[in-house]
Amino acid sequence: MGHAEAGVGVRKLQPLFALLVPVVLIAGAAYADRDDTPRTFDAATEVRATSGAWFCPHGGGPEGWEVQLQVANPGERSATVRVLTLNGEKAGEPESFEVPAGGFLRIPVESRGRERSSMVEWFGQWVAVGWLAHAGGGEGGVAAEPCAPAAGGRWFLPDGATDVKGDHDYVVVMNPFAREAVFSITLLSERREPVQQGSLTDVALRPFRSVAFDVGDVLLGEPTVSALVDVSVGRVAAATLGVSGTGGIRSALGYLGRPAGTLTFPGGADAGQTRLVVMSAGDPNDRERVSLEGEVLVEEGPPQVFAGLADASMPPSSARTFPTTTTGPTSVRFTASGEDVAAVRRTFGVVSDQAAVTGAEPAASWIVLPAVAGEPSNPGLVLTNPGTEPAVLTLSYLSPGPADQIELTVPPGATVEAPEGFLRVAPEAGVWVRAISGTIIPAAASYSLGHDGFATYAVALGIAVPEGVL
Repeated sequence: MGHAEAGVGVRKLQPLFALLVPVVLIAGAAYADRDDTPRTFDAATEVRATSGAWFCPHGGGPEGWEVQLQVANPGERSATVRVLTLNGEKAGEPESFEVPAGGFLRIPVESRGRERSSMVEWFGQWVAVGWLAHAGGGEGGVAAEPCAPAAGGRWFLPDGATDVKGDHDYVVVMNPFAREAVFSITLLSERREPVQQGSLTDVALRPFRSVAFDVGDVLLGEPTVSALVDVSVGRVAAATLGVSGTGGIRSALGYLGRPAGTLTFPGGADAGQTRLVVMSAGDPNDRERVSLEGEVLVEEGPPQVFAGLADASMPPSSARTFPTTTTGPTSVRFTASGEDVAAVRRTFGVVSDQAAVTGAEPAASWIVLPAVAGEPSNPGLVLTNPGTEPAVLTLSYLSPGPADQIELTVPPGATVEAPEGFLRVAPEAGVWVRAISGTIIPAAASYSLGHDGFATYAVALGIAVPEGVL
């Protein structure tokens, strides 16, 4: 790759509002020198875990960018979180905060440099963590995304393109541990063979560092460029960051390990166009094509055909973008025959901003973090039920939101919007979505800022609450 973006030294976090209560736990030097690694949470084996970590490869930009970590605690006990922000230099000191039971916090972090990343360790009570980035310094738009609950050795990053002048797509990789990580990146596209040149091979990333690669430095002029990150030493977390020269940003957390064969991508409030960006990372020597299927789950009526995926297939070790039109709240249910296939749904706001959302499988309990960066705003929350039975839900706010709670039903195979009146009560607070019966997949799909609150657009998948943590 031509070069990796470098950042500047970590500054201290900005003063926070009254809910943030700093707690000094350890000195930064002791933290950087320790040999153990943060404990990650696995719902299948550690349902009684009292500590864990979230990894947030959010990226950043020039001076004027603002990045906030969003932390939600749906439990009955307070949680302590410890935040460390990383770039290409030696990490600064971590800062710690108390998250009250049933509470929601926004924590500003350093944002200069494309490679910016953050680690959030939690203690005493499980929390959900995501990020909200507002571009500045001549760049615009908002991007929101959940953080990763684990680091690992293989990441699928479908979302990328290098065919529009002035646009830049980055791969952000973070090493949040006390040991060096070594990884290689393979770029997949529509018209070329897989690319893995010298600057992408055996990249050594020092402890507590992060790095960003501009994929256009290697593969320019491609309508789709996806990345496969293979780690040979250590563990990392990775995401993509797209910056449009005509306005708007988007980010998409990668898939850790092999994605599920069927995924659902909720969305809504867009300008009417959906692009499904698909990567197939199978063996390039395998001649069997991967078959793809897709349908759009709408508010009323049977699922619709995803036009761009009709009779679609693709060879292994390639990437391709499939378009369709959408109206109102919609979700894309996507199925692939191959085992190493991943996808991201990309949508566009009514002004100039854009969004990307990864796919998920249904669950019974979710935290939905807000996707608005300030007022005025037009908040949105979409709920999709890809199952065959109705899903009966309760929606409630986390503090400092009000005690308001509503109940609604999502028909099978449908996508609906949460009532506008409920969302406007507290557009910048986290929402807890719980299924009384059935399962669901939610996402925030919101506009904010500007004269009428439509200047920026972001979509953020909800965070499933693991069974047994509350």
